[in-house]
Amino acid sequence: MGELAYMVRADWAQRGTAMVPNSVVIRDWVGAPPYFLTVTDTAKFSRHGRGGDVEAADLLAPDGVNRRVFKIADLAQILDQDKTLEQAIIVLHPFKTQDLEILREVILRGKLGRLFVMIWSRTEVIKTWLDAHGALDLHTGLNATPPDALMMEAARMMINEEYNGLESGRGKDAVVQLVRAFQRHGYALDLDTWLRAYFAAGGTFRHAESITKLITEMQKGVKLRVKDAYVDNVFELIRNRAAAPAH
Repeated sequence: MGELAYMVRADWAQRGTAMVPNSVVIRDWVGAPPYFLTVTDTAKFSRHGRGGDVEAADLLAPDGVNRRVFKIADLAQILDQDKTLEQAIIVLHPFKTQDLEILREVILRGKLGRLFVMIWSRTEVIKTWLDAHGALDLHTGLNATPPDALMMEAARMMINEEYNGLESGRGKDAVVQLVRAFQRHGYALDLDTWLRAYFAAGGTFRHAESITKLITEMQKGVKLRVKDAYVDNVFELIRNRAAAPAH
């Protein structure tokens, strides 16, 4: 996996006072032109379409420099190639699940040497994914704390139940029972923390939507009815398994 970095748009802009210096910070990390910028829809790459994309592009890659703008979906073309794209890619405000899945696959398959993402807001799921994979926040200069090892083990158990989805049936049973088991042992019912563990364990954006829905309902106090997918002491089993020496 290549190098990953991001900046949240509010941190980049700071109410219009820091766009220029922060763009320099980003360019210093990205490297020399040409600048490859990707957006959700090139047909809407205009001041009257997705003006936020255009504003960011014009400041990150000013007039007169060599830049190319293409769709995030076009990155899928490099999946079948044997080489890694060494030139850094700048991704502007991704939000569609299909685009996020393409980014996930090209990154995890080592097809990109360096990737920067401009994130629209702190609540975007792409931020959680990037934090889970050790991306550098260029605003703070820091990486997020690695996900909890026990939660990652539980997330792998959720992933094992994804064959029929996680929103219903045994998949739902697994997610809810595991989250409840961790709650009983003092873990907070925090969506971002669980999603970081899930993504670090190899989870996809598509199934993350189901986990988001279930945990959000639990946070609201919805009484979710599920069948037991595991034994009552599943937390202890996970903890013991994680503590066991590797063979």
